[in-house]
Amino acid sequence: MRYLFLFLVCVFAVRPLQADELSDARTALESLGIRASSTGVALPKEADLTKELNKAPALKRGVLQSEKELKAAEANMDVFERSLVQLRLQHVQLSAQLAGINPNDITLNNKLVSAIKVLEGQLDLARDRKRLLDAETSNSRVKSTEAREAYIGLALSARQLADGIEEDYAKKGTSTDVKEALARFNRATGKQFVLAPTPGFQANVRRLKQLEDTVLSDTIELRDDGGKTLRVSVVVNGRYPQEMVLDSGASLISLPPSVAAKLGLKPGDKDPKIVLQLADGREIDGRLMKLPSVRVGKFQVDNVECAVLGNEAYAAEPLLGMSFLEHFKFEIDSAAKKLTMVKVAGTEGTAGKK
Repeated sequence: MRYLFLFLVCVFAVRPLQADELSDARTALESLGIRASSTGVALPKEADLTKELNKAPALKRGVLQSEKELKAAEANMDVFERSLVQLRLQHVQLSAQLAGINPNDITLNNKLVSAIKVLEGQLDLARDRKRLLDAETSNSRVKSTEAREAYIGLALSARQLADGIEEDYAKKGTSTDVKEALARFNRATGKQFVLAPTPGFQANVRRLKQLEDTVLSDTIELRDDGGKTLRVSVVVNGRYPQEMVLDSGASLISLPPSVAAKLGLKPGDKDPKIVLQLADGREIDGRLMKLPSVRVGKFQVDNVECAVLGNEAYAAEPLLGMSFLEHFKFEIDSAAKKLTMVKVAGTEGTAGKK
């Protein structure tokens, strides 16, 4: 009986020492940036990657919804502009009719004057409506850009985080301090844990790859003439190659009449008249039209607004402006003469049609 009592005392005396060793080993690992538990060891930042990737579905829905709203706003503007053109044509026709009637025909004169006043009132209302639609379209475009950049930014930041975790695993795996602390932890637990990316992390890396596959990018070579002007190769309507000056300060693609004619664009009275301001402050008239498609590199955008300039700009160079570039997250590297464009797959104008 005395021997049994002594054995029990020895057992209970050893257990606190094991607990202390386990606690000390866990503390040592955590001080080295490693989470230790009864199931293994891992880097705490793995959980940060999970949190980041969990944001992706909501951000993707935001991109698709904002693109849908922008498309609807642009469609509303198209319908309105066509109706505005009709109002202007009616005004011109009635004014011409009024100018050509017999001045003694008071009844017809009054009738035409009344009709013209009604049209002028409708045009005033239309101008107010246009301001509202312009603001709506502009707001939708801003939201679309913000949603797209948030989604692309998530993919980039998640990749940076994943690469950093993998590098940290590799670095800590060769650290003498980590090896010693892990050996102490394994002795205390009676297990053989290894510091390596967990299956959960590896699954997240696969999720990240799927996310990155929805973010398309392309880098396009630019050319210059020895000055600050950079030019890029553009394919219009799927068959017309055209070199254009890359100008992120221009709101629209702008085409001199000679280039417009080559692309099959013939502006008429039904095309809205616009006034463009040049970099030197001068103003020039143009007509607002649409190009069926514009492609740079592997990215194509359909129904792109452009300005066809008047004959006084016959010798002007064609510009690739924001009516195309706004569909992308883009970066211009003037020193390297490169244009990098990034786009979310599945949204308007992303198809690399050729």
